[in-house]
Amino acid sequence: MFLERDAMKTCALILPLLAVLAGAAHAETPYERDQREQLEKAQREGKLSPQVAQRLRWEQEWRTQHPGQPMPNPGQMQKLHRDEIIANTNAGFAKMRAQRQADLQREYQLSRANQQRQLAAQHITWTPQQWQAWDRQYDRAQQQKAQDYLNGVKQAGEIDRMQREQEERDRIFKSPQ
Repeated sequence: MFLERDAMKTCALILPLLAVLAGAAHAETPYERDQREQLEKAQREGKLSPQVAQRLRWEQEWRTQHPGQPMPNPGQMQKLHRDEIIANTNAGFAKMRAQRQADLQREYQLSRANQQRQLAAQHITWTPQQWQAWDRQYDRAQQQKAQDYLNGVKQAGEIDRMQREQEERDRIFKSPQ
């Protein structure tokens, strides 16, 4: 009985101390406080990047759907939202392709309008067959332009590779042995 009373008194003294220590163990570091304040400021101003907004939305969904459970790490969170990430990626590529097609169409229309202005300045009218021939020539020129670009990229890669090899040979040659 005497030991139990002493143990209870000790617990009564230790528990508040443990609570204070636990609070101190979870105290915010200056870096964490700065990060939290920056995030709060960005949220107030509506200047969150799409990735940060997505992460915050996922965390909020997790808290609502799994109250009291620990938050998964970012890698696990990404795995849980794999389908959403893939759908967003596909939507981004589709948007990019649509934009590229619109750009190509606009470029074609400008080229055709320019050709029409040149013909009108010379008082020449083309037949539909002549316009079809112009379209084929335009397509061939665009394909050649794309091929030239690919060849340029390939050449630049080869030059870069050769320079790296030369730098490696120079480094080996100059290194003390």
